[in-house]
Amino acid sequence: MCSGENMNKPIFIGRQPIINGDKSIFGYEILFRSTAEENSSGVSVSDNLSATANVLENIYDMGLKALMGEKPAFINVTPDILKKGMMELLPKDKIVLEILETSKIDDNAVSIVNEFKKRGFGIALDDFVYTEEWEPLLPLSDYVKLDVKQYSRTETKEMLLLLKNYGVKFLAEKVETDEDFQFYKSLGFDFFQGYFFQKPAIISSVTLDPDYAILLNIFNSFQSNEDIEKIESLFKMTPDLIYRLLILINSVAYEFMAKISSVKQAIALLGYDNVSRWMLTIILASKKSDFRSDPLLESAIIKGRMMEDICKKYINKNLSDKAFLAGMLSLVNVALGISLEELLNKITVAPVIYEALADHKGKLGELAEFMDEYNSGNYILAGAVLKRINPNASISDILEINTNALMYLEEVKKSGLV
Repeated sequence: MCSGENMNKPIFIGRQPIINGDKSIFGYEILFRSTAEENSSGVSVSDNLSATANVLENIYDMGLKALMGEKPAFINVTPDILKKGMMELLPKDKIVLEILETSKIDDNAVSIVNEFKKRGFGIALDDFVYTEEWEPLLPLSDYVKLDVKQYSRTETKEMLLLLKNYGVKFLAEKVETDEDFQFYKSLGFDFFQGYFFQKPAIISSVTLDPDYAILLNIFNSFQSNEDIEKIESLFKMTPDLIYRLLILINSVAYEFMAKISSVKQAIALLGYDNVSRWMLTIILASKKSDFRSDPLLESAIIKGRMMEDICKKYINKNLSDKAFLAGMLSLVNVALGISLEELLNKITVAPVIYEALADHKGKLGELAEFMDEYNSGNYILAGAVLKRINPNASISDILEINTNALMYLEEVKKSGLV
């Protein structure tokens, strides 16, 4: 039985993308985060029964689809948790049960996992280490997750050879560089977790793709408040962009009796700030055939939305639009394959955005610093930066803002407006 004290402590949902060999999102691991008051490091509390109950309650309240879209969700569990019957209402075709490495495995545990496998749930073995005790779970498993930081590359290769006859998919955890991604992909891993996709694979002395150059030129024109006729002439160089802009405006301007039929009319109605946001989304997504599965685009939208909402609540509402742009821009260089410094030399932005991204100066700079620490899992440092931003800032509010940003992202993807 869960204690009332534990059940009343706020738990919020985060997620980490699980990425396939094409660097597209396959699914998400649900991360369980408690408030700093409960756990000062902000680390996962997924091995706690009451935390699992709280998170499942959040999923039931908000809806799995609102949080995960159509992708499968990987949820950390133990056989003991499965015995409690808390998973019964979840859609089995969208859930992969990750058996935690801390689980006690005996005949009873194997029987429980086998029962959920028969019901149609996916099964994954988390942070797997091969032992005789765990061997009976391998024939029941769909995925085996290996923490590649725990093994040498030779040991990892040997582990894959040992397990290949079980017919499982292999998932590499803590992949932090593109070089690591390429290596583990070559070994035979099918899926990957880590933040390698947020780091640019920079090629020196490369000419910027012409499509990107045009997009950046248009973005700069908005930031410089250029005359609308000049901006319209730039749009005319990219017919596909005109088409997408008109789809956007006709989707959101339903209250107008007449359909919007010109770039100038669309820009005037949307406003420069809104079109600038949309331009950044296009830049981030333009090389992906399926932008809804692009982890970089997702990260940028979530980061921008979180910075916007934190700015509204704790800094200055009048800076919130700039906070959103700063969050999105901080990852645009990755899409372009250039350094952040080079990006800032190619674009025109307000000084407050430039200083925030280049040097972490000012309140937006502190906010950018907070997001860097938060997204890296350095929750103690993130909490310290948050208190510098505003002594009244609450980590529970931040976690709630994070959850709301996830739901906002799913709405954006569902709308098809990017």
